[in-house]
Amino acid sequence: MTISKNFKNLALGVSMTAMLAMSATPAFAGKDFIKQDLRAEETTVVQLVGQKLSHDNLTIVVHGGNKELMMAAYEVAQMLDDEGYSVAFLLAPDRDGGARRHNGNDITASVEFYTDGYTKYSTMLYDNKSNTRNSRMQLLYEQAKTAYNFAKEETAKKTATEGITIASASPK
Repeated sequence: MTISKNFKNLALGVSMTAMLAMSATPAFAGKDFIKQDLRAEETTVVQLVGQKLSHDNLTIVVHGGNKELMMAAYEVAQMLDDEGYSVAFLLAPDRDGGARRHNGNDITASVEFYTDGYTKYSTMLYDNKSNTRNSRMQLLYEQAKTAYNFAKEETAKKTATEGITIASASPK
C-alpha cells in the first residue's frame, strides 16, 4: 500500500502544528523564551519548525554536540532573552552522525540562526583544547546578534520600498 503525497503533507503539517504548540510554552528565562528538544525528529521537521518560529523569534538550532556545547548555546540564548530579544532554542538531530567523537562524546555541533523564515548564519562548534567555553559563547553571541541585526536591516529595506513602483522605459 502506498501513502499519497497529500496524506504525507497532512501528516507533516499535523506534526509541525503539535510541535509548535508544545514549543510555544514559555521556558526558563523570560516569558517569550521558547526551548524545545527535537533531537528525536527528522532534521527536515526541525528546520520547518525553526523557519516557522523565526518569523517572531531569533531561532537558534543546535545540531548534535555534547552537553558542554549544547549548554554553551543554551546560555547564549538565555543571555539574549535577558537582553530583551525574543528567542527560540531548538535541539536538533546530529548532522554528522556523531562521527567526530572523543572518549565517546560528540565533539562537534552545528548551530544555525534563523530569522524571517530561513537560516541567516551558521557555525560549527568544536569541543577541544584550542577553544574555551567563553570563546565559544562569544562566537555564538556575535553570530546571533549579526543574524538578528541583518534581519532588522532587511525588514527596514522592505518596509522603505513598499508601495514604490520603479518605472522603466525602453529606448525608442
